[in-house]
Amino acid sequence: MTNYRPDRYEDGFAAAIKLFWDTRDQQARAQLERGVTDTGTRGAVTGGGHLLPMAVLIEQIFNDCGIPMLGGSHVLPGYYRSTKAWDGVVTYKGELVAILELKSQVGSFGKNQNNRIEEIIGQGRDINMAARRDLLGRLPPWFGYLMIVEDHATSRARSKGSRPHPQFPLDEAFSDAPSTIERYSIALNRMRLEGEIRAACLVATSATTHDYWYPDETLSFSAFSSAIRGRVIEVLGAID
Repeated sequence: MTNYRPDRYEDGFAAAIKLFWDTRDQQARAQLERGVTDTGTRGAVTGGGHLLPMAVLIEQIFNDCGIPMLGGSHVLPGYYRSTKAWDGVVTYKGELVAILELKSQVGSFGKNQNNRIEEIIGQGRDINMAARRDLLGRLPPWFGYLMIVEDHATSRARSKGSRPHPQFPLDEAFSDAPSTIERYSIALNRMRLEGEIRAACLVATSATTHDYWYPDETLSFSAFSSAIRGRVIEVLGAID
C-alpha cells in the first residue's frame, strides 16, 4: 500500500472536475458547429467522455492500492435483468473486486432526480440479489457510486415535491422540503446504510466557476478513496 497517497487525490479530483466542465462545453460547441442540437443540456452529454477524468483517477487509486484495473468487459450478469454494462468493473485473480458507476446531473433537477434515485436503488438491489444467487463470485459485492450535481440556485432551493396522500405523512427527513442536493445526500447515505451500495461520493459543482463542495463530508472523494483502499485490503486479505 506504499503508493496510496490520499493527499494527491483531492488535487486530482479538482482537476477532474474542471475537465468535466471543459469536456461538456467542447461537446456542446462541437454539436452546434455540426448543426446538431439536443434538447436542453443533452448535447453536452451525448458526446460522452465528460466523466472519463473521474474514471482515470479512480483507476489510479486502485493501482496505487495494489490491484490494477485491467482492461476487459464491464458487463456483468444480473438477477432481475440478464446483464448490465457498468462504468467500471475491477477483478483480481478471478474474483470481483468492485463495481463502479459514475453519473452527473446538470439542469432538469426536479424532472430527473427521482428517476436517478430509482435507478441507483434498482442497481444496488440487482447487484445484491445476483450475489445471493452466486452469479458474482465468492466475495460479497462492492458497489461504488459517484454522483456530480450542478451547484445552481435551483438545485440548492427548497423543494416540497408532490403532495403526499393525506393519510400517509412524509418521512421526517423530507418534512423540511430538502433541496435537490440534500435529497441526493439523504438517498446515498440511506442506501449505504442499508448495504445497497458500499461507497458513495456526492459533489456539487458550479458550471461557471468550476468550484465544488461536498454536501456531506462522509460522501467526499477522500472518503470514497479511503473506501477503495479498505476494499482492496479486504480482497487481498481474503485471496492472497
